[in-house]
Amino acid sequence: MADAEPGSKPAEKEQKPPEGLSQFIGKVLDQLSLSAWMPAAMLVGCGAVLLQLRSQQNFNVGAAVVALTAKPLGILVVLAFALVLATKISQAFSFSAIRFFEGYWKGPLVWLGVYRLLVRRKAKKRVNLETRLEKQTKRAFEAARPILLERHIARSLIDAAEDAAYSRPLTARREQLAAEFHWQEWLPPDVAGRLVRIEQAQRDYPPPHLMLPTKLGNILRATEYEITEGVGDPQDLVLRRGDTIPSRLRLHHDQFRTRLDMYCTLILVHLALAALSLALLGSAGLPVAGTAVTTTTFLILAGASYSAAIASARGYCTTLSVIFSTESESTPRG
Repeated sequence: MADAEPGSKPAEKEQKPPEGLSQFIGKVLDQLSLSAWMPAAMLVGCGAVLLQLRSQQNFNVGAAVVALTAKPLGILVVLAFALVLATKISQAFSFSAIRFFEGYWKGPLVWLGVYRLLVRRKAKKRVNLETRLEKQTKRAFEAARPILLERHIARSLIDAAEDAAYSRPLTARREQLAAEFHWQEWLPPDVAGRLVRIEQAQRDYPPPHLMLPTKLGNILRATEYEITEGVGDPQDLVLRRGDTIPSRLRLHHDQFRTRLDMYCTLILVHLALAALSLALLGSAGLPVAGTAVTTTTFLILAGASYSAAIASARGYCTTLSVIFSTESESTPRG
């Protein structure tokens, strides 16, 4: 066998080119979470437009944008620096934003009674939903009974389902029959839809002793309570068993968690921009109507961001439920 040439020895390492400014900037930007970029861009961009509106003393947004783009190159450098700084700040407060909108409050909101008032209100809503569900279940069964009799369903199944629908005492046998008989399949679509909506709304609430003051927090806590009984904390499971979770589920988990971070941060950003609109535009002698419209627009965007956060939380909870069910199936039983 011929000897290897000196230049082809595997022990020799290729020399890497020296790192330049682009590599340094890339490493710096890589440390910033993607979920923080959009809130930061919204904060810096809208803040710059508000300042321009104040300086030009009118609400011509198009003229404000044109005036900003006509500035010297230095303004772009300042905006770029401000964007990176705002990104770092929004990223630092993203976890706190989630905890706040989940309802883990302390300080004035607690000792002023706001926390207690909202928790009691949520608990009352849960009780009202239970009452509505009982009434709607009875109405739904009355609508399904003629259809069941017409389809010649066994009378024992119908009687067991009726007792379950009316919350009557059941023997073990009749309880099993009622659980296995899905009489809701014979319901008219409109009646079934109302029943499903109430059931879904009820699942958004945890038990009363775990109630939180916000809808977002209750959705997350209800799922955590459902999937972690006797198991532990869901985040602890993801951290300890991350290698055993299928890559597709882990990807969905990370995506929904990132969206939840982003939308909760956007809520704070839009609220801050609403307050900034009042402070900058209201004190500049501009028309009150324009200031009110601008402030209201940011408040609407904050509400839309909260709705998006709730939608992301539902997807996050669904992914967690699948992860836990997968873990339970793969865990050997003693």
